[in-house]
Amino acid sequence: MLFVTACKKGVENQHIELKDMPITLDVAVTRADTTNLKNEGFGVWAFINNSVQTNFAYMENVSVTYVGDAWVYSPAKYWIDDTRFSFVATYPYDEDGTIYTIDPSTGAVQLTLDNTPSVTDYLVATESVDTSDAGFDPSEEVNLQFKHLLSNVNLNIWRDGGKHQNDQMRIKRVILSNIRKAGTYSSVTEKWAPTNEKLALEYTNDTFADSDNIDGAIIQDDGKLETHGATGCKAFSEKMLLPQTIDASNSVSLKIEYELKRQNAADWESAELETILPSITWNVGQRYTYNVVLSSVTDITVYYIQTKVDPWGTPQVGGTVIIK
Repeated sequence: MLFVTACKKGVENQHIELKDMPITLDVAVTRADTTNLKNEGFGVWAFINNSVQTNFAYMENVSVTYVGDAWVYSPAKYWIDDTRFSFVATYPYDEDGTIYTIDPSTGAVQLTLDNTPSVTDYLVATESVDTSDAGFDPSEEVNLQFKHLLSNVNLNIWRDGGKHQNDQMRIKRVILSNIRKAGTYSSVTEKWAPTNEKLALEYTNDTFADSDNIDGAIIQDDGKLETHGATGCKAFSEKMLLPQTIDASNSVSLKIEYELKRQNAADWESAELETILPSITWNVGQRYTYNVVLSSVTDITVYYIQTKVDPWGTPQVGGTVIIK
């Protein structure tokens, strides 16, 4: 698939014809299951690296879009003989360079985030091509395989209906605290360098009526909690968070404020329970779902499930934390 037309001369020495062969890009294989790249496109850099030119941005933040049945960009860039190209593609495309920057000392494209949680799933693809390689074919496309740069974190809140089937329960506020907020990702090291800034996610609801009875709390995309009378409940808006390790030195707390009205009781009882999330690492490109079961005003049981971002499979790890 070529998106810039060129005549192939058909001579035996393929390197003679490089100047006439445009660099063509394709997303033949992608892990970007949460993003339709064909609808929105992506940005790309290409660096030339040889004995004369080091980390030279040959293709600088070019916008690549899907038109018809091909990925296109303008103006066309052509192969250079006996040179190593390093491609870095990014989503979303950042025209003014406020999100993605270039480190001139390493040629790394850097993504710097300081406003997480983000509703955007940032993606990157890297690929190297050496035109001096004996098997190099200038008519072939550069296939870019994107991967996620953030972790997807979800939270479900449930009532233990079996233990308190005749009680009423309502969630007032949920807070996740001490989450790493900011950091810089390098396309060369393929690692995050987080800062020490911390973030708290808070969801509140002050619209419950005395008659409300819930099995679970739904936290909508706008952050508002709503009642739900069925056995299941919807996760709060999927948060794209900075990958990080949660352990004793970097603990993340979960605090839930809720009310319970026991069977035949006249008044609601207020409760405030807090626990530390179990030790785990939020890895790049994985989805983590925490299921929280509220069993009474005196204890809280937390189950958690780790699932990879589709379509990579759904392996599970888990444990239980009980506070009394």
